[in-house]
Amino acid sequence: MKSLTSLFEAQSVAVVGASDDPHKLGGRPIAYMKRLGYQGQLIPINPKTSVVQGLAAKPSLEALDAPVDLAVIATPEKFVEGIIKQGLACGIKNFVVFASGYAEINEEGINKQQQLEALFKGTDARLLGPNCLGFINTETQLVASFTTAMEHHPLKAGGLSFAGHSGALGAYWLDKTIRANLGVSKWISSGNEVNIQLADIVEYLARDPQTAVICLYIEEIRQPEKFEQALLLAKQQGKPVIAMKGGKTTAGARATQAHTASNPFNGADYQAIFDNTDVIEVASLSEMIRYSEFYLGENQLLGQRIGLVSISGGAGVMLSDQLTEAGFCISDFSDDLCQKVRPLLSDFSALQNPIDLTAALVAEPDMLKNVTNELIESEEFDAIVIFMGLMDSIADKLAAGVIELKKNPNCPIFLIWMGGQKQLLVKISEAGVMVFEEIPELVALMSKLAK
Repeated sequence: MKSLTSLFEAQSVAVVGASDDPHKLGGRPIAYMKRLGYQGQLIPINPKTSVVQGLAAKPSLEALDAPVDLAVIATPEKFVEGIIKQGLACGIKNFVVFASGYAEINEEGINKQQQLEALFKGTDARLLGPNCLGFINTETQLVASFTTAMEHHPLKAGGLSFAGHSGALGAYWLDKTIRANLGVSKWISSGNEVNIQLADIVEYLARDPQTAVICLYIEEIRQPEKFEQALLLAKQQGKPVIAMKGGKTTAGARATQAHTASNPFNGADYQAIFDNTDVIEVASLSEMIRYSEFYLGENQLLGQRIGLVSISGGAGVMLSDQLTEAGFCISDFSDDLCQKVRPLLSDFSALQNPIDLTAALVAEPDMLKNVTNELIESEEFDAIVIFMGLMDSIADKLAAGVIELKKNPNCPIFLIWMGGQKQLLVKISEAGVMVFEEIPELVALMSKLAK
């Protein structure tokens, strides 16, 4: 994995096709890294000028004083092969190619891609792409990408990483992490995978100390055995993998061929691989972000025993039905737990699971925190679900109580608050409690999380 480390953690970068215009393909990586404070050496390559965006430029890779760790090639396709030959000749080991026009378009493009691939055979040099959006490393603020997702907002550094065959979907994923205030470690667009394939990237992320959770968008699994081994390594390292799979239908497969020259029907049984490695398959980026939030909070759902706390008898009924139908257990309290909870409830509340706090909560807002803490400490449940609705007059007190709940990663807390005040829900979420608007959304998530 040494070569991928030197790629994704490059300490010196040359941008070929560098532009003074920060909005152009060859200008964006430089503008991003300057603005964000990239910690390494940054060298623009442009034969027509000696200064690009205030940085001293070189006319070619051959003119470098020493080989850089990474050459980012932001030129049209017709120049790419010559630039790579030049870079290899002067000792550069890592390349990123943005250009399209290869196997995804026609027979001529296939031939060009094969010629590109041949340049790396018998060498230890690596190529990410072509036809990709590059990658980002927030630890060093290395932005070898022209994505527009970061135009107005820097990425928060953290433990969530993404790799996938679609740069655009990856950009939408980045936008969602920004909106959800989630910290990102690595973001990698693999494109046509001439030299570096998704299996290689997953293996790298599984070993990456900064990565805690791995998100994937997959079209073709080109090396099934290696890919499965990489996923198993992630599992062994305690890093959950959340994946979207594209090209599962004939129409979808046809679209992937024009997208990244992928063939989803290559014989790889992705479902068996996912099952063997505990990959969570999702159908949307929003769902992917939801699962990421759970795991980044260092939570785990180890069983099916659920404790329910509600301010609505009807909501308690609906939760009980839907969770039971999903395979969860809404069991009775032990005698010991009953004795501890009874003094905390009003005379109108039945001592059962689910607990209905009733309208008495309005006069005693601390009831929610006190009752829920008893359920957490009892160790009789694998998760606690709280249902609330409206309650504007005491919303601040209720929110404070939820935030103060005792944290136990083996008994995560989920909150459904219908009509809750947005700013309070954000505060609760930032405190590590997952917040939902509807019961089915929560049940669907819990169904995939349960072990």
